Amino acid sequence: MTDLYAEALATFATLYAEAQNSAEIEASAMTVATANLDGRPSARTVLLKAFDARGFVFYTHLDSAKGRDLQTHPQAALLFLWRSLREAGIQVRIEGGVQLVSADESDAYFASRPRMSQIT
Repeated sequence: MTDLYAEALATFATLYAEAQNSAEIEASAMTVATANLDGRPSARTVLLKAFDARGFVFYTHLDSAKGRDLQTHPQAALLFLWRSLREAGIQVRIEGGVQLVSADESDAYFASRPRMSQIT
């Protein structure tokens, strides 16, 4: 991990903690933008589940539109908008390559979900 990446991640961690302790309704909400094989962009809101030196984690069904987009074009942009931070709010933009989490991580997350979320 480069010093610049480590510094950016530390800054994100500080802002994320600030957002979680603010009036923000859902601090983990982020917009994920992907593109399909033809380059057509698509954006939707998902929840951040974790982040560390490896990157930012969210889960999706591989057969969903975003799952298919990420399999054919494994690049994404993330956007966090925390309106309650500072006077004008804070936006954090992240761009980069995407890869699947391990099967163990995915299985553990799925098992942690409420039963109705597992079947819908």
